[in-house]
Amino acid sequence: MSPSSYLLALTHARILTPTEEIEDGTVVIQDGRILRVDRDAPPPEARTLDLRGLIVAPGFVDLHTHGGGGFSLTSGDPDELRGYAQWAVSTGVTSFLIALVPAPREELVAQMRTLLPLLRAPTNGARPLGFYLEGPFLSTERPGAFDPPSLHPPDVSELRGYLDAAEGNLRVLAIAPELPGAEAVIREATAAGVVAALAHSDAGYEEAMEGFSAGISHVTHCFNAMRLFHHRDPGCLGAVLNRPSVTAEIIADGVHAHPGAIELLLRAKSAAGTVLVSDGIPLAGLSDGVFELQGAKVRVEGGVARRGDGTLAGSTVTMDRAVANVWRRLLLRPSEAVTMATVSPAAVIREGSKGRISPGGDADIVVLAPDLEVEMTFVAGREVYRRH
Repeated sequence: MSPSSYLLALTHARILTPTEEIEDGTVVIQDGRILRVDRDAPPPEARTLDLRGLIVAPGFVDLHTHGGGGFSLTSGDPDELRGYAQWAVSTGVTSFLIALVPAPREELVAQMRTLLPLLRAPTNGARPLGFYLEGPFLSTERPGAFDPPSLHPPDVSELRGYLDAAEGNLRVLAIAPELPGAEAVIREATAAGVVAALAHSDAGYEEAMEGFSAGISHVTHCFNAMRLFHHRDPGCLGAVLNRPSVTAEIIADGVHAHPGAIELLLRAKSAAGTVLVSDGIPLAGLSDGVFELQGAKVRVEGGVARRGDGTLAGSTVTMDRAVANVWRRLLLRPSEAVTMATVSPAAVIREGSKGRISPGGDADIVVLAPDLEVEMTFVAGREVYRRH
């Protein structure tokens, strides 16, 4: 047997596949893939890790992150991307999308072209799976932390420029469906295999439904930067909650959405249709303080990042904390909380080999303590993080 094809067995663990729970189970890994998941003894030639008392789960898939650990994914700097990938595994993340923010067209194209080679290169950390373009096709009525002048109506020729620059790696396009030109862009994006996501939108109920008919199948950070619900004007939020097939992100940091709102979303979508995201900014994982972020002063206090006017400047929650938060605050089963960070996001971008522990799947695995603290992380079967 060649050194590259050795067997690794994780034994005596509580395995959350996460659609099934296996007590005292074994996961056998070979050549970066999962070979077996069962309760049988490991092959005699395998190197074994006894994980008695610990939980083995799929690695977390963060669909929507702008950075963390002091590293930015929006700068177009390859070193920042490498640094983030190596930091992210400490939070249980094994794969992620690079979320880019509104910027001049030439700048966004340059960022994609600069970072593109890293999507195909080996990494010592989490693996980037492509780009998530959050803007500029967003509503100036619901800008969130973005500057309204950086936002403008959708344009098909502009989208085609991004598609060309990404070379098939644009995975999610955030868009406000009520804007002029949105329908054509949504149809163009989905025809190219891109997931269209309702985002930063002031759409009414009917406008949102028309967006779904055009091809929108996902929602960016549900409840945030979108028209509020009223019983005589349900708005885009009402449409989202009434369309079970549309998946929705949630930032479970206890600030961006009340636990009751997350519970409402879960009742409408189930764990399979609800996607935990960090929406992390570079300050995620850092101590409190005053920082500069994209040219603006941001204060982080109690883990909450705000701009000078009090607007939330993004999230500092990490994926492991988000999983623990929904588990504790909503009294979910661990498997349900893990589903929202693994199976659900992987399904959104059609990554069938990720997000679950099953034979033939990628050996992207996180080992958790009973309180869901990250103990170890494996990417493609290789240990890339150990807490102790």
